[in-house]
This record gives sequence, structure tokens and C-alpha cells, in this order.
Amino acid sequence: MLPMRTFRAAPSTEALSRVFWHLFRITISFSLLFVDNTILLVTAALSRLRSVANRRLAAQRNVQFYPKTVLITGVGTPHGLALARTWDAEGHRVVGVDVADLDIPVRSGGGMSNSLRAFYRVPKDHYISRILDIVHREKVDVWIPCSPKATAMEDATARQVVESRTACRCIAFDTELTARFIRPDSFKHFLADRDLPVLECHQVQSRDSVHKILNRSPSKSYHMRRVSSSANEAAVILPKRTLSRTYSEVSEIAISKETPWVLQQQTRLGEFFADLLLVRGHVQAIKVRLVETRVPHWGASRLDEALATAVHRLMHRLAMKGGNRMTGHLSIRLLVDEEFDTSSVRHTIHIADCVPGAKAVENLLRDARCPVAGYLEVLSPHPAEPAAWCVTATLSPNPRPRSTFLDSDILVALLPRFLPLNLIKATIAAAEAELTPFLFWKDPRFSPRDPFPWWWHVHVYQPMREIWMLVKQTRTTGLPNGPVGS
Repeated sequence: MLPMRTFRAAPSTEALSRVFWHLFRITISFSLLFVDNTILLVTAALSRLRSVANRRLAAQRNVQFYPKTVLITGVGTPHGLALARTWDAEGHRVVGVDVADLDIPVRSGGGMSNSLRAFYRVPKDHYISRILDIVHREKVDVWIPCSPKATAMEDATARQVVESRTACRCIAFDTELTARFIRPDSFKHFLADRDLPVLECHQVQSRDSVHKILNRSPSKSYHMRRVSSSANEAAVILPKRTLSRTYSEVSEIAISKETPWVLQQQTRLGEFFADLLLVRGHVQAIKVRLVETRVPHWGASRLDEALATAVHRLMHRLAMKGGNRMTGHLSIRLLVDEEFDTSSVRHTIHIADCVPGAKAVENLLRDARCPVAGYLEVLSPHPAEPAAWCVTATLSPNPRPRSTFLDSDILVALLPRFLPLNLIKATIAAAEAELTPFLFWKDPRFSPRDPFPWWWHVHVYQPMREIWMLVKQTRTTGLPNGPVGS
């Protein structure tokens, strides 16, 4: 009788692809080590030669200046590191924290910044208790949660614990507001209760209800889909150019209680995001960005500035009507429409949904200065509304332009003879994305005054992370090692 032999399952193409990219990142890190070492040494030497009279020393010479201790969780992220550097430059004491979900025995790049006076690694499983312990130990005045590894509700719960037991103040919404904001339905009720413009969405079960909605808002446009429709199924656009065509279109749709449809308001000018820092019911920082990425010059015209101003006014209403509890980071999705009257056209802004917490910080601080004075308002017993000239709406530019190499005639003419063009372009784009962190002028972690976090991230922390994940993946999926057993 022949011995039974068992074989390990062959790894999938996707698993092999992940292994390749892990090895590719490790190889690139070691191959560019000499070049980046040179950049690090030159930058560090030039930084030492600069004048010592910087903003930090100037702030500390001010007799009315009282430095605060700020705790920043997620300091390993680019935006968390940018926050730490700005607070340090203003003369404050910065304590950095990384939320660890992997057992990597090294700090992140942000943890090596010279802007930090203390650094801690907090395990994800003991997040709230360790944050409270650090606040006590370091005598923290302000806590700014920026870690994407902690949920908005975890930050809200931690805020409740910290503020009830210490004098520290947190830039996070309380648990009740967070629970309302993370659920779209409850957020819409929050807006409706405060008479703020909400994007309309109706579930209709008869043709008569469709006509009532259209007649009530004749200047609005709607898309109509079946509740059980797939994403690829075309929607019906209402109303039509004439009333008769609208009635004719609706009459051909089978609507009943058994087969309901959804009538959702649509917008003609596109979707926008307003990224906000709210403190005690006031907008302390705002960035307006367009969701559509194919508009090359958005933000350059006076019309774009006027729209940003209108968004700012609406966000001011939202903050004021939310009251003193409105403290935290918030990213709100807006839809801008045109409403027609007999002799004019006007733009209307509707609030669709929002993302609270640390996930809203990244876009707010990208290519923008950290509003330290706005954060400090959380410590004021009677916070005042900031002057209009102090808080202006920043218009976020559109994403980076595509690589010219991807559009070169040589690439289009020659390479398709060997491999599919789409595969080649996708591979080159992925390789460019992997190489970007090694280009110090493109990496947000790099700073001429603080270059070490960039070097440490790309040559120590990231390779260690790749090795850890590669070992874990190899143990999970297994690589083809031949037969096992006999």
C-alpha cells in the first residue's frame, strides 16, 4: 500500500504579488541607503549652521508666553508629525504617541523627531487606560488624537475618561455626538433639527408620491432607482424638460409597496469636502476640496473662492447651532446644486454626510499650517469667535499630476509588443508610488530642520514592517515547499 502524501495548497497569484512588493520595498530601501545617508548628513550639517534664533526661542523670550504640554497620538503619520513640529516651533512641549497594532520592536519615523520631549508606544488593546496614564504622568494640557488606528468612538470614550479625571482638554467630540455623526440617518436628523440644508432622499411607493416631491421642489433634480437595483443599473433622471414628458416617464415605472423606489436629490456642480477644526462651537480652521479629481485648475478662480466662502458660512452656522459641545475634527461631504428662478440662478449647498475624528485631520493639515491658536481655544474659559480674517477657507489644490513617463510615446510605441500596455502602466505607477517616500522633496516626513524621521521611516521602520508582514504572510498562506508528510 503506497504511503499517503499531502501537499500544501499553492499560493494564489494575489499572495505571490504581495510577497513580491514586500521584497521590492526591502530591496529599494537597502539600495538607496548610501544616497539617503548622504542627504541626511548634508541636511543635518546645514541645519546646525543655521541661526539659533528661531520662532521657538522667540516665543520663549516673551514674558507673557506660557508653554503648554500637548499630547499627539498618531505622531508616526505625516499629519501627526506636522502637528508635533508646529507645536514645538511655537515653543510648547510635545508628547508623541503611536498606537501599535504590530509587535515591531522599533519606533516609527515620527517617534524619532527632535520636536518630541517624550514618546510612548501604546498597544491597541489598552488604548484608553494608557492614554489616561500618559496624561497623568506628563501633566498634559491638550490632547489631539490623530491616530487612524483608533476609531472615533474610542477617542470619544477616551475623552470622556480623561476630562472627567484630569484638567486636560481633548480635541474630540463626546460619545453622544460621535454616535450621531457616524450614523448617516442620525446625522441627518441632527441637521434637520437645526434647520440646516440636508440632501433629500425619499423612498417612494407610488407614482403620486413621486409627483408630490417633484411639485414641491420644481428647481431640484433627482435620480430615481429601485431599492433592490444593482450599482450598474441606470437611474431615471427627473424631472424632464417638460411636464408632459415627466408624467409620461413616471407612468411607465412600476412602483408599489412591494417594489419601492428611491428618489435622491442630485447636484449639478459636484461634490466637495469641508475639513474642519471645531472648538467650542467655532470654526478654527477649514479646508474646502473638490471630490472630482479630473478638474485641473480648481481653486484658482474667483468663483471657486466665492464658493469656498459660502461653504465657510454654512459650516459656521453648523458649528454655532451645534453649541459648545462642538469640539473636534470633522470632514463633511457637501453637494452643490443650481436652483433656477424666473430671472436668476443661485447656488445651493446641501450637507450629505460626515466623518468625525482622526480620519478628518489628514486632509485638513495637508499643505496647510497647523492652527495652534485655534487648538488652544479649548483651554479658554470663555472662547471667543475668531475674526473672519484669522480663519479663511483654504482651497485644496487638485492631486499630483500624472507621471510624464506614463504618457511617453516611447512607452506607448515599444512596450506593448511584449506585454499589455495597461499592465505596464499599472506596474510603473505602483513602482513610482513606492519610490516616492525615498525622494525627500516629496515625502511630507522630511524637514530641513528635522530630517531624521524621514530617514528612519524609509530605512529602518518600513523595512522592519515589511519583514514582519512577509514572515506573517508566509506562515499564513505558505509558499510552495513540496510535499509534506509521508
